[in-house]
Amino acid sequence: MTMPMDLPALVSVADNPLPPLTAWVVILGVTLAVTALGYLVGRGSQRHRLSAALDELEVANRRHQRDHDQQDKAITALRDELTEMERLTGCLPEFAQRLTACEEVETTCAQMLAIIQTMLPAEKTCILLPEETGYIPWVASGIDPATLRQEIIPFGSGKLGWVSQRGIITYAAQLAQETAAIRSHVFGEDEVVDADIYIPLNQGKRALGMITLKALKRRPRFERQILRALKELFSTALAGNRAFQQVAQRANRDGLTGLYNMTFFKQYLEIELHKAERNHTRLSLFMLDIDHFKFYNDHHGHQAGDEILRQVGSLFREHTRAVDIAARYGGKEFIVLTPELDRPDVLQFAERFRDLFLANPFPHKDEQPEGTLSFSGGIATYPLDGTSIEELIRAADGALYQAKANNRNQVVAARGPVAV
Repeated sequence: MTMPMDLPALVSVADNPLPPLTAWVVILGVTLAVTALGYLVGRGSQRHRLSAALDELEVANRRHQRDHDQQDKAITALRDELTEMERLTGCLPEFAQRLTACEEVETTCAQMLAIIQTMLPAEKTCILLPEETGYIPWVASGIDPATLRQEIIPFGSGKLGWVSQRGIITYAAQLAQETAAIRSHVFGEDEVVDADIYIPLNQGKRALGMITLKALKRRPRFERQILRALKELFSTALAGNRAFQQVAQRANRDGLTGLYNMTFFKQYLEIELHKAERNHTRLSLFMLDIDHFKFYNDHHGHQAGDEILRQVGSLFREHTRAVDIAARYGGKEFIVLTPELDRPDVLQFAERFRDLFLANPFPHKDEQPEGTLSFSGGIATYPLDGTSIEELIRAADGALYQAKANNRNQVVAARGPVAV
């Protein structure tokens, strides 16, 4: 150890010299005291630094633990969502099978609604189908049933029209971000089906339907993927329905006139007879035969005659009620089922139709033997003129031939069942 000062300075204090040994003891004591003090000061400073470092480590550890917990929660949530996604996508083959088994639009829409409530339940769900002039709410959940199949939303109007034209899944929030011109066009419409999400169902450019969702009860991470899967699934189902209906329609229709054939007519008549019997109501048949049709064919050809039959079919489609069923009975004969019409009612309908027939501009009609193209008709009413399909048709046919016997161009009502 190096001495801090000369030995004589330390051994002489106030001119009182100390013995050499005592001086060395004093020097050693002072040196040790200074050294101890320095050590203690250094030790305290080191303890402070260690304590601060320990505090930092504890803060970092807590932060790390918190981050770790958050990561665990995120991983758990993601795992749960993946499990839910696998469960939902695993249901798609079953859903497709259920929809494929549906032949009627009503059952298809009911299945679609049930599937939506499984995949993406919402406070309000509505399935709309296109009719001649616009969309009609067909089935729904959380919406007043009184509005179903009552209000028509014209094609091209409001939010439905905008989404249908684009053909892609659209959120209401996206519509709010459109330009002012577009917002003025799409907002303020479609109050019946106000929604958060619009899912257009289409086959190419052909609109098949629309699904609207309001206030989803849960928002899965894979929401858009689920929406796209439902769009494809339901579009395919409705396209299948349309194809099936077209095939069924061709099977049930007369190829020339577009009216129903007699196979379908009799099946429908049987259903309506059971309904009339159960409800104690009436129904009537109206049968007609074109007068002197052979003369027309002989003088103008069968193609001209076919055109007459096509025009008669158009008259029936335009001037019968939605509940009436008109069919081509065979050749130049036609028959109409009019549910819930009594004898006076159906007679009035038949006479009104005869006036329309006489006023129709059929080609060459003034060259007919009577100076116009006319028909003879007969009507029969359940249960007055029969209680079975055969009895009613026989009664109407008998009344028709009575009209022909009375110089044609008139309608005659049956008067009770006709004996075989």
